[in-house]
Amino acid sequence: KNNDKKRVFFCIPVANQIPSILSEIKSYLINEPTVIKWIPIENIHLTLLFLGDIYNHNISDLIKLLENNISSAKFKIRISKTGMFPSVKSPTILWLGLDRGIDQIKILKNQIEESVKEININYEKKSFIPHITIAKIKTVYPKVDVLPLMNSVYSPREIEVDSISMYQSRLLRD
Repeated sequence: KNNDKKRVFFCIPVANQIPSILSEIKSYLINEPTVIKWIPIENIHLTLLFLGDIYNHNISDLIKLLENNISSAKFKIRISKTGMFPSVKSPTILWLGLDRGIDQIKILKNQIEESVKEININYEKKSFIPHITIAKIKTVYPKVDVLPLMNSVYSPREIEVDSISMYQSRLLRD
């Protein structure tokens, strides 16, 4: 394993704002406890950009660039819906979605990408759908009935975004 690198990503931490939403959502999926792996509350976030393995010496340069390149205006996002990837028929990821602040999130992501380009870090460019992963489903069988989740209703939560975080990701085997 290369000790000169860290597996990192940029995100907006949202753990403090969503415990009440999570408990509501879990109650809709009470019959599906074994195959759904809920993300620990302290790890819940909205990923802006996943970089993967980057050299340690690039991290401080990148942070300096971000401090210069990111416009510092606060904005609000609103969590108001649920969904899954890749589809309702075979879900592997359950998520919370936004109905407010999406444009600002995309601008923020672009500002991060511009900073990353300045120090020539290669990363996988994916289409970007702002979402907050709350659970993963490991198995295809038994089928998980996610319709209760699709039909779930919770009162929307506004979150003020006034900072971004860089997290280190460690791959753990289950």
